[in-house]
Amino acid sequence: MIRDAHEHNETIRPNDFELERLRTALPEYFDSNGAFMIDRLQETLHAGDVNLAREGYELKFLGKSYAKYLTSTETETVLVPDLEHNSEPDNKDSENLYIVGDNLDALKHLLGSYAGQVKCIYIDPPYNTGSDGFVYNDDFGFTAKQLVDKIGLSEEEAQRVLDLQGKSSHSAWLTFMYPRLRLSKDLLADDGVIFISIDENEVANLRLLGDSIFGEGNFAGEIAWKNSSKNDQAYVSMQHEMILCWVVDKQKNVGEWREAKSGLEDIYKAFEGFRRQYGEDWDAIHRAAQEWYRGLADSNPAKDHKHYDCMDARGIYSPQNIAGPNFGQYRYDVLHPVTGKPVKEPAPGWRFTEETMRDRIAADLIVFGDDETTVPKNKVYLRNNETQGLVSVKYKDGRAATNALKALLGGEYFTNPKDVDVIANLIQAVSDPGDIVLDFFSGSGTTADSVMRLNAADAGARRYILVQLAEEISPDSKSKTAKAAYAAGYRYIDEIGRERIRRAASKIKDETNADIDYGFRLYRLEEPSGKVLDQLESFDPAQADALFAGDYVSKFDLNGTPGHDTVLATWLVKDGHGLTEPPQMVKLADYKLDVCGDSAYIIDAGLTSDDVVALVRMLENGELMISRVVVFGYSMEFSVMHELKKNLAVLKSGKTVTVIERF
Repeated sequence: MIRDAHEHNETIRPNDFELERLRTALPEYFDSNGAFMIDRLQETLHAGDVNLAREGYELKFLGKSYAKYLTSTETETVLVPDLEHNSEPDNKDSENLYIVGDNLDALKHLLGSYAGQVKCIYIDPPYNTGSDGFVYNDDFGFTAKQLVDKIGLSEEEAQRVLDLQGKSSHSAWLTFMYPRLRLSKDLLADDGVIFISIDENEVANLRLLGDSIFGEGNFAGEIAWKNSSKNDQAYVSMQHEMILCWVVDKQKNVGEWREAKSGLEDIYKAFEGFRRQYGEDWDAIHRAAQEWYRGLADSNPAKDHKHYDCMDARGIYSPQNIAGPNFGQYRYDVLHPVTGKPVKEPAPGWRFTEETMRDRIAADLIVFGDDETTVPKNKVYLRNNETQGLVSVKYKDGRAATNALKALLGGEYFTNPKDVDVIANLIQAVSDPGDIVLDFFSGSGTTADSVMRLNAADAGARRYILVQLAEEISPDSKSKTAKAAYAAGYRYIDEIGRERIRRAASKIKDETNADIDYGFRLYRLEEPSGKVLDQLESFDPAQADALFAGDYVSKFDLNGTPGHDTVLATWLVKDGHGLTEPPQMVKLADYKLDVCGDSAYIIDAGLTSDDVVALVRMLENGELMISRVVVFGYSMEFSVMHELKKNLAVLKSGKTVTVIERF
């Protein structure tokens, strides 16, 4: 675990992260010793008429080699679950995550379970304005000579890199952002999207950095958000921020969209046939359409539009949610056209103003149920959505977000929070109701608020993962909001974010009564002390029988959480089981084994020969279906470990169960 990561980090080079991905994607270009055969790749590229010119356009900055080195290192932190918080009724079964700690370490942990699964990332990183408090705080932990040896820099350049500490230069900002964006790319799904808020100070550098990581061809656009009306600069007064957007694979996304659109003509032909057959009998057309869709093969691209299953004189449409995006914004009576009684109102209120609703009813753009007990639907026509772009957002003055958060928390404790409706629109434009949304600069928790609002509006099950550094709030700060937050009892920024999520959840539940996930699981990142690291590194498994202390697990007792739970959580996310799937406890002879999916975990000391026999028996008779046993090496006596490996290597059933030791 920590010792393994530390030993790994002593040997890695800056480009190991990229080489490992090359090895996975193109194994044919590596020999049996793991060496990269560049001549074979060059031969292939030459055959494909690829220009191998050495000069090219690229982003260079002081600290880039070090940033790549950080990308390749493994985290030496552990994930500590907050057992009390996670056992509360709203949280114990929640699929949402809130991680307190450095987001670079958090991203490395998350890659074990969530790589390729995140549909949307939204981040609001430091803007490096000179007054936003950003400085590069990495303490490096190396001398200039060590950086020369590890990264291959000259001594002069190594010293300049070390001098970035405490700076807020462009190079410092790029060194800070590079590894975080590079790791986040691997978390995105094939059709994933990342949105990054920024202002004029670093927008040019962010564009170059994002293009270098996600690919210039995958840049999806830049959105300007007018968030103020200030007029306080001598030349051009900046009254807006930018939101830059990249997709993982634009060509793949465009290809899928074209493929989907190619099936639209089949839809139109089918509906026109129904109309010729049934005339103006729209109920009959609707029934025929439903039957036609059920007969489509799963591979038919037209299935992406299957919710457009109604038709009237204007064309094909989908009856969609008429609830308002801003909860409780419009409330008034709408009379059913047949019964004359007020219809059921959606819990969040109406999407349209009363005047607009009257106009849409008069134009037959609202679908009513058989009586007033059903919430009406809004007609959305397919033709109007065929050429729709990635996202279209209506923006408000940024002060609106500040006022809304102030009203929610009962005080102005956070500077420049993002607007819930803005973030909700971005997420809604690119996600489906079951997708994962990640924000690793979560700040005041706007992203969680936005996800819950969207889920309440469309009965969705989007899940959020938020990461926030435990940034201390000082009573001596010059910031008015920081002073107010401290006076209100907050000591760290993440406390404000979590309180905002709780209050937003309560508000949304009161306003909508929607049956959604209002909770979140809480984890904190911790790094063992230097003394513990020394003890872990000096441990010799071969001497364990003679020197065995039996209590190395307790060295990970952190924040009131037993070491067993910390080690287990850290391993579960590393091994692909995530942080929300509860492990099962299986009793052997006397020892209790933690089991999750195909993995069994031996963490606490105390496994005996009798337990090994019981484990083998359960594997042989099919009581336990696992493919590997992961062992906390400090807790296992050498002789028992030998016995475990020997017995699992010769199972009579022919099953293969691998033993993995971690230190």
